[in-house]
Amino acid sequence: MNDATQKDTQITSFRTILADPPWDVLQKGGRGAVRHYQLMTLERIKAMPVAELVAPEAHLWLWTTNATLRDGYDVAACWGFTVRSPLTWVKFHLGLGQYLRNSSETLLFCTRGKAPVKFKGQPTWFNAPVQDHSHKPEELYPLIERISEGPYLELFARRRPPSNKPWSVWGNQIDSDIAIPGYPVPSDAARLRGQQ
Repeated sequence: MNDATQKDTQITSFRTILADPPWDVLQKGGRGAVRHYQLMTLERIKAMPVAELVAPEAHLWLWTTNATLRDGYDVAACWGFTVRSPLTWVKFHLGLGQYLRNSSETLLFCTRGKAPVKFKGQPTWFNAPVQDHSHKPEELYPLIERISEGPYLELFARRRPPSNKPWSVWGNQIDSDIAIPGYPVPSDAARLRGQQ
């Protein structure tokens, strides 16, 4: 959340959500992510009350892995969105893979209501360098801001977005700006201690 936004304000009408769920790919033969962060089951991700956080007309940018691409469509639907197009992050390195070498990731662009886009010239791919494990490209934030209206919310955030736009964050690796009922994160406990 930028300095112009009051800390602990519960905004319930975000126009744009960016989410990078900790998919439990171990169930699908995947490995690796469990060494870096706690995973969530598909059912738990689907049950998140995201529809209660967004405006009637909103955008969702949902990261999926190759193993969870089909699940991403189901999650979007459960959250009240319709998938409109994939956006592929083409990486500059050859990754691992059980069958093919992964050198891309998919971000599903979804809408709720009419939710028009501000910019219609974005291709369905973008290039950006790879950083540390699961660190999504910084180049994504201006891309989203060019297409989607704020205020913005990043779910499962690990760091503050590099932006001066109205971004709020939620996740268990960051001091979250909002609370999601039934999905406590460490900063919720710290916030409650501060209110006592």
